[in-house]
Amino acid sequence: MRIAIHGTGRMAAAIVSAADGRHDVTIIGLDGPQAPEWETTVPWCPTLSGLEEKPDLLIDFTLPEGTRTAASWCAENQVPLVSGVTGLPADVMDALESAAAHVPVLWSPNLSLGVNLLADLAARAAAILDDQTPVMVEDIHHRWKKDAPSGTALMLGERIGAERGGDAGTIEYRSVREGEVIGEHTVTFKLAGEEFDLVHRAHDRSIYASGALDAGNWLIQQPAGLYSAADWLSGLR
Repeated sequence: MRIAIHGTGRMAAAIVSAADGRHDVTIIGLDGPQAPEWETTVPWCPTLSGLEEKPDLLIDFTLPEGTRTAASWCAENQVPLVSGVTGLPADVMDALESAAAHVPVLWSPNLSLGVNLLADLAARAAAILDDQTPVMVEDIHHRWKKDAPSGTALMLGERIGAERGGDAGTIEYRSVREGEVIGEHTVTFKLAGEEFDLVHRAHDRSIYASGALDAGNWLIQQPAGLYSAADWLSGLR
């Protein structure tokens, strides 16, 4: 699988590093307005149109405006798209849906296996407990993260709300931005006289990089459509 990465930041570096240890993927290009500030032999160009060859897959870790560009380019060039960009406004989600009419698109605010298992467990707990059980979703990230609550926190809330007839209104969110924390998410169910937590802690960005590569390997075998991480994981069972 020949992959191009849309973005040149820390996640791009993590994906290139993760791919170095695999025989099933090759990174053929990086694009972004700024050249990578980390050492790499992967060719870089400032725009998607400057890629030397068409990839089998584009992985997008940019900002919402970059995701809009990626969606349009992938639809036009018939390239599957994996995006892990969070904080997408409605019009960018519309762009992903439009692209999905032409190519397979997988968007997820978190491509970690552990986080998606956390979402499944939180949904199971919500299905068992009374719909009025108070729930708090807390996310802790590094001080540079802009969106709050995080996309992952909102995904967890949506999964819980889906088990409550689509009502996520009783869910409380708490966001902390400090230091170099990669990502911690805690779902707390507050029962009468007791409470319990479901927790995921990311210790290395490589988990997201490996997840993006694995999701991409699955995605290129799918027909056009908009997919989630839950679709990817259920397809592996």
